[in-house]
Amino acid sequence: MGHIVKTPASTWRANWRDPSGRQVAKTFRTKKDASAFLATVEAEKSRGTYLDPSAGRVLFRNHAGRWEKSRQVELTTADAAKSRMRCHLIPQWGDWPLNKISFLDVQAWVTRLSGRLAAQTVISCFSLMSSIMKAAVRERLIAVNPCEGVRLPSRRKTATSDILISREELTGKLLPEIREQYRALVLTAAYAGLRWGECAGLHWRSVDLMKGRIFVAETAVEVSGHVSMKPYPKTEAGRRTVPTPVLLAAHLRRQAELVASGPDDLVFPDSVGHILRRSNFRRYVWKPAREAGGLPSSLTFHGLRHCYATWLVSEGVPVNVVQVALGHERASTTLNRYTHRPADYEDRLRSALTDCDPVTETGSADDPLTDDSK
Repeated sequence: MGHIVKTPASTWRANWRDPSGRQVAKTFRTKKDASAFLATVEAEKSRGTYLDPSAGRVLFRNHAGRWEKSRQVELTTADAAKSRMRCHLIPQWGDWPLNKISFLDVQAWVTRLSGRLAAQTVISCFSLMSSIMKAAVRERLIAVNPCEGVRLPSRRKTATSDILISREELTGKLLPEIREQYRALVLTAAYAGLRWGECAGLHWRSVDLMKGRIFVAETAVEVSGHVSMKPYPKTEAGRRTVPTPVLLAAHLRRQAELVASGPDDLVFPDSVGHILRRSNFRRYVWKPAREAGGLPSSLTFHGLRHCYATWLVSEGVPVNVVQVALGHERASTTLNRYTHRPADYEDRLRSALTDCDPVTETGSADDPLTDDSK
């Protein structure tokens, strides 16, 4: 049990031992305050909710640094978190003691970010902040996570969110402007739905030209300018087999004639046989071809994957089948993120409800509005 003593300065010191047995003390102006505090400490110790009063004085930057080093995540995830930490979290919270960060402080920060950043960026920054503070709770540095209950901006679609192209635009406008050595790459995204990393990391051992299929098993990862291979895709569901339509199969056979096509060779290498960098492809191939083809500047390479999903759903392919082809773990992801409104959706809706009118233009015989005698 703790005890209270009067100090030479006529204040009152509460003394107790923490759960580890370490002697701890705190001074109060009155004996009543010291007694109340000591009673609270003893109750928290008995409930197992005790917190060291000085623990929350740890600065956010120091706790965040320890948290960052303790994580075991993918290189891309770690790199993205490091960028958000450097640009948005440390400048705001770095010098704050953990126990001084309140719910209203976090809400005000989110509101300020929402005024100048995209909703998804704000949500990503907040998620990182919340994870760090949740770890502080588990470390018993603070009692509650101040991020709980904070309202976040909604992910509203922008005017360019539904930018898609038709298969006719792909083959008639975009593909002719793509250099021949990269046409199969574009079609692999548009006609097989592979992500950039899955395309860049694709080896010929994973392409079956005879049976017309691609086995997605590994992916290329680019972090801070360094490219490496990861022996597994983004998720467990990402390990999948995707059929190749006739047009894609033909271009893959042509690709095998253009580049080295041994089992361990890359299907889409750069000019010297190394893993193709996304930034170089975007700058020197994608953007010039998109502009020459007269296509929207908002159309991205990843947008071809969205096109693939939308084309399949529009053709009546069940969503659960499209989900497997895209490598999603949940069908809701396929529906919410990767299917968009096709350009001819109005005509599709009209044709779906086109029926013959059983009533003639002159009306039925017993219609009083067509009976002249009345």
